[in-house]
Amino acid sequence: MNVDYSDLTLGEIETIEELTGKTLDDIIEVKTPRGRLMRALVFVITKRSNPAYTFEETAKLTLEQGLNALGTGEDDDPKE
Repeated sequence: MNVDYSDLTLGEIETIEELTGKTLDDIIEVKTPRGRLMRALVFVITKRSNPAYTFEETAKLTLEQGLNALGTGEDDDPKE
């Protein structure tokens, strides 16, 4: 995953830590399950442009859609 962690707000970092149950240091070292981490990252990044987006919606995304939402694929936003 190509996520610029320095671009995250403190609130977004806190949300990711709460959703994954891991510290940012653990996440950066990839010691957390990737599914939950990807969902948390997609959630906070998508919520920037779509405030109504919910964490539950991330569970419906395919791996490809999640990667696209993180900017590692062709699309910038997850498909609904």
